[in-house]
Amino acid sequence: MNRTLSIILFCLMPIAAYCAEGKKLAITIDDLPVASATPVSVDEKREITEKILSALRDRDAQAVGFVNEDKLLEDGGIDANVALLEAWLDDGMELGNHTFGHVGMHETELSAMKAAVLKGEPISRWLSERADRPYRYFRHPFTQTGDSIEEQFAFESFLAAHGYTVAPFTIEHTDYLFSCIYDHLAAGEDPGMDRTALVAEYMQHLGDAIDAFETMSDDLFGRPIPQIWLIHANRINAATLSDSLELFKSRGYEFVTLKEALEDPAYATMAGPSKRYGPSWLLRWARSMRIRPSVFGQPDPSETVMNAFRNSCQ
Repeated sequence: MNRTLSIILFCLMPIAAYCAEGKKLAITIDDLPVASATPVSVDEKREITEKILSALRDRDAQAVGFVNEDKLLEDGGIDANVALLEAWLDDGMELGNHTFGHVGMHETELSAMKAAVLKGEPISRWLSERADRPYRYFRHPFTQTGDSIEEQFAFESFLAAHGYTVAPFTIEHTDYLFSCIYDHLAAGEDPGMDRTALVAEYMQHLGDAIDAFETMSDDLFGRPIPQIWLIHANRINAATLSDSLELFKSRGYEFVTLKEALEDPAYATMAGPSKRYGPSWLLRWARSMRIRPSVFGQPDPSETVMNAFRNSCQ
C-alpha cells in the first residue's frame, strides 16, 4: 500500500475525527514501583513516586503505570512497596501488567512468558479492583512481542483471553540509558559529566525524539496521530517529568488517556513480531505498510552521554 492510499483509507474510516489536526499524548510509565541501576531506599522510592505523581497532577495528566510485581518483594518489605502502587491509584492513575521478573520474549519460552504474566498480576489487579480502577493493559518487557508471527499471535491470544490489551508506544527517548548515568551520579560516582549537563542533554534528546516521531507519523499517516510515550519510574524522570510535560504542552500536545489514544484507527495497523529489538510502533508499522520513512526513530545520544554511559554502566 503506498503512502497516499494509506492516508486516504485511514481518513475514510468511521472515526474520521482523528484525521483532523491536533496533537495528543498518552503517558505510560514502566517498571513500577521504581527502577534503579543502584540501590534505592524505601524513603527515596516514596520521594520518586510523589515527584512523578505531582508532575502528572499539576498538568491534569493521567498515566498507566506498568508494574513488575517481583519489585514488590524487594528490601523494605512488601507493605511499603504496595503502598507506592496505592498512591498511583489514589491519584487516579491506572496500573498495568509488566510481568513478574521483567522477562523478555526473545529469550523466554512462551509457557514461561504466560506464567510471568499470571504471576505478575495478583496484587496489582486486586488493588485496582478495590480502588474501582480498570486493570486492562499489558506492556511487553523490552517491548519484545515475539520472534515469529505464530508466537506473537499465540501470546496475544493468551493476553486477550485474560482481559489484557497490549500497550504499544510510539515515542521513546532512551531514558533508561540516561537514567543509569543519573543513578550512578546519585550514588556519588563520577561518570565524566555532572547532573546539570546530563539533564540538559536529556531534555534536548527528548525534543529531538519528538521531532523524529512526529515526522514518522506524518510519513505514515499524513497527520499527527495520538502519540504514546514510554518512560520509566526512575530518578531522572522524577526530577524532569514536570519539564518534560511542559515541553510537550509547549509543542501543542493535549494529554489523553491510553484508552483514548488507542481509539485512533492508526492503532489498528498491523505490527509484526519484534524479534530481539523492540522499537517504536511507528517503525513496526512502517515495515508492515512497506513505507520507508524519512527518519528511523530517535537519534543516538551525544558522544558525551555515551562515554558517561560506558564509564558507569558497562
